[in-house]
Amino acid sequence: MGTVSPLRRFADGLANVLTGRGTTVDRSSFNFWARRFTTPEQIENAYLGSWLHRKIVDTPAQDMVRAGRDWDAEDDQIAAIEKEEKRLGYWAKLYEALTLGRLGGGVILIGLGDDPSRPLPTTIRPNQIQYLTVLSRWQLTIGDMELDPALPTFGQPRYFRLAGTSRNIDIHPSRVVCFKGLPIPAIRVASWEDRFWGMSVVEAVDEAVQQATTACAGFASLIDEAKIDVFRFNGTVEQLSLPGGEEKLMKRVELTNTGKSVHRAVILDKEDEWEQRQLSLAGVRDVIITYDARVAGAADIPATRLFGKAPDGMNATGEGDLANYFQSIGAKQDMQLRPAMQQLDAVVLPSAGVPADLPWTFSTLMVLTEAQAADIELKEAQALEKYVGLAVVPESALAKTVQNRMIESGRFPGLKKNIEDAEKAGEGLPDGGEADLGIVPVGGNSGKEGDRTSAGAGGGTPVNSPARRAVNDAAVFFADAAPRPLYVQRKLLNAADLIAWAKDNGFKSTLAADDMHVTVLYSRSPVDPMKMGESWSGDEQGRMRVKPGGPRAIERFGENAVVLLFASWELESRHRSMVDAGGSHDFGDYHPHVTLSYEVPADVVLAAIKPYAGALEFGPELFEPLDLDWKRKVTEE
Repeated sequence: MGTVSPLRRFADGLANVLTGRGTTVDRSSFNFWARRFTTPEQIENAYLGSWLHRKIVDTPAQDMVRAGRDWDAEDDQIAAIEKEEKRLGYWAKLYEALTLGRLGGGVILIGLGDDPSRPLPTTIRPNQIQYLTVLSRWQLTIGDMELDPALPTFGQPRYFRLAGTSRNIDIHPSRVVCFKGLPIPAIRVASWEDRFWGMSVVEAVDEAVQQATTACAGFASLIDEAKIDVFRFNGTVEQLSLPGGEEKLMKRVELTNTGKSVHRAVILDKEDEWEQRQLSLAGVRDVIITYDARVAGAADIPATRLFGKAPDGMNATGEGDLANYFQSIGAKQDMQLRPAMQQLDAVVLPSAGVPADLPWTFSTLMVLTEAQAADIELKEAQALEKYVGLAVVPESALAKTVQNRMIESGRFPGLKKNIEDAEKAGEGLPDGGEADLGIVPVGGNSGKEGDRTSAGAGGGTPVNSPARRAVNDAAVFFADAAPRPLYVQRKLLNAADLIAWAKDNGFKSTLAADDMHVTVLYSRSPVDPMKMGESWSGDEQGRMRVKPGGPRAIERFGENAVVLLFASWELESRHRSMVDAGGSHDFGDYHPHVTLSYEVPADVVLAAIKPYAGALEFGPELFEPLDLDWKRKVTEE
């Protein structure tokens, strides 16, 4: 009996003696990778002969330039830039060069009408650019690579040469804006020219495109075989052997098909047979979708964008796929397109007569629906209300910014011209005063010269104070009637009398006169302010008066608020009507009161203080968005 040798352990972990995996028995061990094609003729034929190749090349290039860019510049500067771009065909040539880049390489040649072999001048005069010419990489030859790492042109050609002319025309690299294909690593297999220009997108996706095209063509050919008529005529072989038998047989088949078509009847001899065989095409759609998905993955373009098809899956909208795709396009814009545009802008902008360093950004690629645009504008308007209330930006500056935003949105036709006409007519932006900004001063003051302080403040805080205006002294006029948390108050007009009483009774400090008020509604629940109606009490100016006397008390609310409680049927009824209309009240029972101070020591015996018994005169109701941070803004004097 022979000796059994132990199994050897191969170095490759996938090798298996029993299955042959990883050995010469394994067919996959003979697989290797090879480039499909590299000649410009094959790339051109694929681009011209396959609509799918053409869309894969064209679509990202179109998306990278179709929205343009937004400038942070003056109107006359933007107009000059756009005029120069139109004269030079800037965007059309960018698109053409990007397309050539995706096909394997292209350039834009900057022409000034001088010697192209010399570097571009450091200073460009207005209208100095004579042309921008787009060339393919195969129309140029490139010089040797710059090998000095200390030079900014390291790794770039030392010159470009225009081929196919009667004489060699050398072009300086500063006049050539390059658009390259997919990067090729610096591996020994690729030539210097291929490494510089990169690889065509057509070559990268060709395998997936050919597989999808072959699958569709194969299934298309099956359509003719989907339904076949089978005839079994008695004596067919004998008939074919006779002179003219083949013609008679085909004539019989033709007459049978004619009878089916005209009379919907099949005429057969007793011993003849006829049947139809139908090919099942179930699953064909799934196979085609699978191949299309491979193409979309190879092209890095969603199937909804590449094929113009509806998204697959229940309740699918495709918005996520498109958002990811546009993010990818945005990355290509920043990494591939922006450097080329900056090289162009260094000469195009001075040729337009504007500085070369004007800032800009790519315009958004997503096209909003009318509903989406309206929703964004509504949210911006709501945010604007908060900015105005916080007084963090000068009103005139904020108003000008809003005007620019409205003009750039394109949703308000003629707005720019109408604003200019209004400014010429003297209807300028607000200067920050309450009357211009729609702010109602305390006590109904007119805001005119000589009437600039709060009523009862004894010449205290000016009404125009930004901090005071942001906290208390504004009746905010809402941009719309959308439900929102709401605060309604009435200012105490004779606050000076109450402060004098408080100081006489030992209060070291009190709220400022223009901070004293009575709360009518404090609703955290969103409520439509227009549904609150109007107060039925008060005089023609909206003021109301609580007569002297009646139930009064000095009490401590919460942790440290000391308030003057008083009775008022008008205020209590008004509060109940607002709650019935949808408002909320978060503090139990409603008791009309005026807060005196937050700084009264805890050891002060409030019961020993005789409440203020004089009249309380309140201004009109002021409606405002609810400010949950109100307490931090209150000061005492």
